[in-house]
Amino acid sequence: MVVELKIKKKNPWAGLLKYKHCFDYIAPYYTRSGSIYTGLTPEDEKYFEEAMGLPEGKLSKTSDYWTTFCVKVGARGLLLDDQFPTQAMQIKFLSNHKRVATSLDKLTAGKDYLLINSEAEAEQKNKANKVRREAIKAYDTMSMDDMRKCLRLFGVRSDNMSNQLIESITFDIVDKKSDQYLTKWVNNKKKDTEFIIEEAVAKGVLRKERTQYYYGTEMIADSLSDAVAYLDNKKNQDLKLSIINEIKNK
Repeated sequence: MVVELKIKKKNPWAGLLKYKHCFDYIAPYYTRSGSIYTGLTPEDEKYFEEAMGLPEGKLSKTSDYWTTFCVKVGARGLLLDDQFPTQAMQIKFLSNHKRVATSLDKLTAGKDYLLINSEAEAEQKNKANKVRREAIKAYDTMSMDDMRKCLRLFGVRSDNMSNQLIESITFDIVDKKSDQYLTKWVNNKKKDTEFIIEEAVAKGVLRKERTQYYYGTEMIADSLSDAVAYLDNKKNQDLKLSIINEIKNK
């Protein structure tokens, strides 16, 4: 496995990642418990000591080995191949370092470096793109009424919106929240009943207090899923029809 270490922080004055021929040095640090961070377990220490030809105990947390150890990285990044013991040990060291993110979605303000497996990252991106394509394909089959209902499930009241605005907002959800769109709308077999419940709450036909749902003074469910099950129950179809009629009249 080959991974790449990249600098992600920029110099605030120059706006550059790093000047040419200049480098960053990522070193061990002391944790809150007072021990030094090395990224290695006791088993790792023994394995790499043998693989790298080092004496026993050389990679222990108390060894002076770590006082001078660091990983050097420049603006072009650093490639590391775990087939080579020294580089494999550096990958272990970097993988849980507090300043190193191991994927794009973990890259926060406190992370200055990105350690990335290009093949794994490409696979992750391909999966995300596949979900997005599936979502857009489903979006292309939606009617305007579908879009209004979908927006309601996302907490957006679209009664007074123009068709252009409804279409635009729906596509933003499809594009930016593809997973949620597929879950809440495309693959949701209960979406019609969920829409009735959300619409009933918005129009005051049902009352929601925290997670509980009330029809008048009677609590009918303790959660959305329970409310769906309650209204879909054959015994409660008269109530469901009454709620639908009240929604239409408001």
